[in-house]
Amino acid sequence: GPPPPPGGGGGGPPPPPAPGRGPRLVDYPGVAAAKLEILELLYAHFRERHLGPGSARSAAFREFQEQSGQALRLHATYEALQAHFHGADASVSGWPAWPEPYRDHDAQAVARFAAERLERVEYYEYLQWQTERQLAQVSECCRARGLAVGLYLDLAVSVDRAGSATWTNPECYALGASVGAPPDEFNPNGQGWDLPPLRPDRLRARGYHIFIETLRENMRHAGALRIDHVMGLMRLYWIPPGKTAREGTYVHYALEEMLAIVAVESERNRCMVIGEDLGTVADEMRAALARYEVLSYRLLYFERGDGGAFKPSAEYPRDALVAVSTHDLATLAGWWTGRDLRLRLDLGLFPTQSVYEKQLVDRAQGRVRMLLALQHAGLLPPGTVVEPIGSQALTPALVQAIHAFVAQAPSRVMMVQFEDVIGLAEQANMPGTTDEHPNWKRKLPETLERLATSERVRDLVAVLAKIRPNPALRLPAAPATEARGSKMC
Repeated sequence: GPPPPPGGGGGGPPPPPAPGRGPRLVDYPGVAAAKLEILELLYAHFRERHLGPGSARSAAFREFQEQSGQALRLHATYEALQAHFHGADASVSGWPAWPEPYRDHDAQAVARFAAERLERVEYYEYLQWQTERQLAQVSECCRARGLAVGLYLDLAVSVDRAGSATWTNPECYALGASVGAPPDEFNPNGQGWDLPPLRPDRLRARGYHIFIETLRENMRHAGALRIDHVMGLMRLYWIPPGKTAREGTYVHYALEEMLAIVAVESERNRCMVIGEDLGTVADEMRAALARYEVLSYRLLYFERGDGGAFKPSAEYPRDALVAVSTHDLATLAGWWTGRDLRLRLDLGLFPTQSVYEKQLVDRAQGRVRMLLALQHAGLLPPGTVVEPIGSQALTPALVQAIHAFVAQAPSRVMMVQFEDVIGLAEQANMPGTTDEHPNWKRKLPETLERLATSERVRDLVAVLAKIRPNPALRLPAAPATEARGSKMC
């Protein structure tokens, strides 16, 4: 049967933004302008009160500069140059658009600029210093609060084509190509991310220096690091200039060498590694991740057996992170209502109408199969009807049951999205789009403070805490006279 109308977890529209949340979307340029205005004032104060007199804070900054070395100075010089040229011409974005003498980071013009504008260069070093200090403080706060993992950070698949990384090491990147993914069920047109791939021959010739330093910088304050599109350690889908995502090809990397580096840096930094292995994954890749104990990604949507039935959660692997969904896929409410399918149809992400219609039928069957999986696990909420035709509402009780089903997996880590808990239908990111969809711009309808006392959040936490307890953490007292749970998972 057709899916029920789009909306929140209970079938109605998503709740409006809470008072004080302002516009529905994040104004990134406005936020950046406000922050930069304050940072300029802080930096001026720092130069006057600390760098000038030579205070202990000044000494800490100088130590950071010395330890970070040439890499920091080049990045800060890039930022100062970009600000300089962008200020003169707002269309300038990145080093390929700069005047020719400045496109080579070793050029005399660049050295002269850095010397003449040292204060501006040090401003961008100061920003990096503040970022480093804040990450360290947040990491320490995690340890003090007893968080079992701590900070969970993300390693992107590549870098900005016109950013400081390609400016300082242009020979290490295939600057004309783009990283992407071939067509699959969720993205029938394929994906192109407009990011330049690293060249495997240059990586090896340089002793994997870029890769090693990237891992170290990202792991320093993290308890876990997610490697986005971890298949890139074995092969990346390169799209030639001027071609579509349907016309790309795989380029292979030295998998064993790169995984060995990941393992060494993981041990040195005491950092768990989680490989995002969703999409088209070779069996060889999954086997290698298991050998090196890199945790796999396992999502409820994809864990199916013969005939499309959902696997029992007991069959999920131990060395994995489990979740219902991710930011790149439909939220639980969006999946249940088919909101994501209609949106992808409207955005032209289906090659034909028939592909859309087939996935619509598959989704209707998927909802029934999910209910059957809950029924077999003894988790189906009372009053829930398993029927092939109809529009069973995604109630809070059903949301809890679905998360409990995932929580029962023996996998080491479980992830929960706020969007799934509070019943939002819209996903954070729609792969295959740029300006067509407000990717990473929607605000949650509630503040973090209100979410912490939300009945739906607290009830789910109490359910999960019984299944996956962490004795080091305690659930804050509820605003009512009785707490709703004793532990957070």
